[in-house]
Amino acid sequence: MRILMLLSAVFATFCNASYDYYRLPRSIKPQHYNLRIMTHLENPKRLIFTGDVEIMLRIFQSTNNITLHAGPGLNIAEGSTRLQLTKYHCHELIEIKSMQRHSKYDFVILHLDQYLQRGQRYTLRLRFWSRLGHSMAGYYASSYLDNADDCGQQFMSVTQFEPADARTAFPCFDEPDFKATFNITLGHHSKYNALSNMPVLERIPICERQNWLWSIFKQTELMSTYLVAYSINNFHGYASQNYKGHVRFTTWARASAIEQCRYASELGPRIMSQFEKMIGIEYTLPKMDQLAVPDFSAGAMENWGLITYREASLFYAEDASSHLDKQHIATIIAHELAHQWFGNLVTMEWWNDLWLNEGFATYMATLAMEKMCCQWHAYKEDMLDNVLAVLNTDAYFNTRPIHQAVSRASQISELFDAITYRKGAVLIRMMHMFIGDVAFHSGLHCYLSKHAYDNTRQADLWLALTEAAHEYDSIPLDLQVQTVMDTWTLQKGIPLVQVKRHYLKKSATITQQRFLIIQEDDSYNQAEEHLDENPCWFVPISYATQCTYNSIATEPRAWLRCTAQHEPVPLLLQNLSGDDEWLILNIQVAAPYRINYDTDNWELISKTLHSSEYYRIHDMNRAQLLDDALALAWSGLMTYELTLELLTYVKQDSAYIPWRAALDQLNSIYRIIRYTDDFEEFQHFMHHLLSPIYCYLDGMQKYGDNRHHVAHKTLIAKWACHLSLRDCVERALKYYHRWFICSQPDSMNPVPVNLRSVVYCTAMQHGDGEDWNFLWHRYRNSSLASEQRLILFALGCTEKVFLLQRYLRIVYHEQSFIRKQDASLIFGAIVRSEVGFGVARDFYFQNFKLLQKYYNANTHELIALLNLIAQHSSSLEDYKQLKTFIDGHQLVLKQSSSRSLLRALEQAKANVLWRQHKLPEFARQLAMCNCD
Repeated sequence: MRILMLLSAVFATFCNASYDYYRLPRSIKPQHYNLRIMTHLENPKRLIFTGDVEIMLRIFQSTNNITLHAGPGLNIAEGSTRLQLTKYHCHELIEIKSMQRHSKYDFVILHLDQYLQRGQRYTLRLRFWSRLGHSMAGYYASSYLDNADDCGQQFMSVTQFEPADARTAFPCFDEPDFKATFNITLGHHSKYNALSNMPVLERIPICERQNWLWSIFKQTELMSTYLVAYSINNFHGYASQNYKGHVRFTTWARASAIEQCRYASELGPRIMSQFEKMIGIEYTLPKMDQLAVPDFSAGAMENWGLITYREASLFYAEDASSHLDKQHIATIIAHELAHQWFGNLVTMEWWNDLWLNEGFATYMATLAMEKMCCQWHAYKEDMLDNVLAVLNTDAYFNTRPIHQAVSRASQISELFDAITYRKGAVLIRMMHMFIGDVAFHSGLHCYLSKHAYDNTRQADLWLALTEAAHEYDSIPLDLQVQTVMDTWTLQKGIPLVQVKRHYLKKSATITQQRFLIIQEDDSYNQAEEHLDENPCWFVPISYATQCTYNSIATEPRAWLRCTAQHEPVPLLLQNLSGDDEWLILNIQVAAPYRINYDTDNWELISKTLHSSEYYRIHDMNRAQLLDDALALAWSGLMTYELTLELLTYVKQDSAYIPWRAALDQLNSIYRIIRYTDDFEEFQHFMHHLLSPIYCYLDGMQKYGDNRHHVAHKTLIAKWACHLSLRDCVERALKYYHRWFICSQPDSMNPVPVNLRSVVYCTAMQHGDGEDWNFLWHRYRNSSLASEQRLILFALGCTEKVFLLQRYLRIVYHEQSFIRKQDASLIFGAIVRSEVGFGVARDFYFQNFKLLQKYYNANTHELIALLNLIAQHSSSLEDYKQLKTFIDGHQLVLKQSSSRSLLRALEQAKANVLWRQHKLPEFARQLAMCNCD
């Protein structure tokens, strides 16, 4: 007996070692799932689900084991597991000798007593059960109070399977390219609704359970497991209809908030129709549900036919939500609906191409919003915002390529970042511009039609777009889209394009190198890896001169190319204008690269910007000129004398996006200089810079006709109040005081809706404990999610240390009523303030075990908070404390990503280096500007 037991152990160990790869074997593929789940929400102390699944399998290579996924908390009834050969009139059972759990990759391995033959089909049956989680992943429970029903705390259940949590809800082949169809049946008490990807086919009573039902849903299309979705809830539905009428569109929310869904329910069908026109392919399912979930970690999730949203991403109240809230909700809905084609209909083969999903959804959403609501200027503003984010995010050594290798499930979550979403969108826009609109849409239509219900790699997209571009003669025949795009997706970083003009010859030499915020030759650069020897990009070069400027000519007139050895090839531009006219590259910022001109050209540009004809340069290019100049000066590639000369032109510019770019860069300086003796000079300079535009936008006055850009007014007011511009602070405090003395402050709020973010934060910054408690009670009594988040952020603006410490204790208490999804928002608000930085940092360092428990050891969340601390660290002592903490917690933090930790240190180091080496020059130039 002992010998048999020993042999069994040796065999199990051998089998465990024989397959140690993070991907499932390709020998078996699922064809169809019959999934049945019974959910128990009646007892808050016993929130559980039970289920069974039949998986129809097809064998592609003979094998004597079946490997699939099951999460560690999912219990499988081993004795009830069955495998059956599927043949006509055949019910042959295959004996399962043993079941093995492989925790490293969440594998369940079934060892069989015979080989499954290639070409045969089998049915695998498994029973399982688990608790409904509370971590907002997998199949979990969400709680809420609903005054409409007056029933106290209530529960609903919902799924969040992306990227790899379907396995925690039912045994499955949990990888994107294992597409299958699903028949889903949900068991629940009759007082609840059941929702899933498809419409309900029928509801039948459960004989052995009084007042319980089986809700049986229609079969799905072929889809990946991460898109499976279902929910049990007692929500109300707000029905709307697609313009063509072929899709039933319903928005679901708790009863007391259903009226806040009116805007989303009206907008959703319109956006869907817009995508059908743009893409030329109809939405393929018969219905679309939008579900507002009280506890939800992401902004939204694109589950096919059942999109789930955080409440703040879906709720809009006409009299209490801001104009920016309205745009934000529209953009999120558009993003998720774009996924129904880009991600659901056609899905990336593996997570290294996640950007194909998220980049396209981000970009296509912006295109749709521009066509539907052109007065919002969504395309121009959102894409510039994305470009600026990419130029800053990708300027660090410790970044990553957009196409990123993934070798374990825990790494997938790290890919949901600015590189995937924003850089993905920016590169798609670049591609759209260099192949042209007709070729772009034609190529996309062919790509989606050819690969519908299938999986792709980025090379499949490159091929479709190359064929379209050559057909419409929009790129040279010797150029492939893949040749260009691989240089942007397979290597990290961004190029710095350097322009050296030869004025007498009327020509210019253009070269490229990688742009780094900390220069390679800096003696303080202690990066642990060497730079790539030959970073090189195929860069589309559009350009114009002062006399030939055409702001809509965004197509490339030349290319910066690379040799077969990946070495940069200089480019010579000829037949340019004379020495009294500027040259500007990258019209409308068509591609994400920084540009450094020779000093004479910068001065020619500055001269025009300071003239009455500054507007002849497109506002997107004015924004990039400011952004580039400030970034180059930070890195020591340009003098602050020239940079500030250029910057001061903005006093006469009333356009939003140049201000958006300038203030974004100045914020990096503000975070550092506020702790130094030079802050007063900076404050004086900024008052001088901001005063004209503050007055032009009517300051903090309430506007009834919306004649000014809301985002612009809010941005300028925020800076003016934060820098203590007298009129701004006085008016903000006056608004707040009017609210404070209201007899019914929860129903009467005199603060203008679009200025509330500025007023609330300013009141906290200049207020006392009584002001803080007043706003806290407004949070507790508010039923509008966007208003709640606004208040939660503003409460972190206080400069009273004891209030900040108390606030953090409330947030991270195990019984806290502040939703977990809002915790990082609050931490970020606190760490951003001058007083709050030290409070937040000390809390993080001293309560790390508490934070680990709170975030369920989710190192991705913990590192995100650490990055916020690094972003606001600026002294050598700050850097040392950060490094000491990271060194002492390597084992825990490196479970996620060592790159993220190196990035945090690099961010802090960049701040320290600027403070040590660039601040003196900057302060000197500030003083000179203030004397003028």
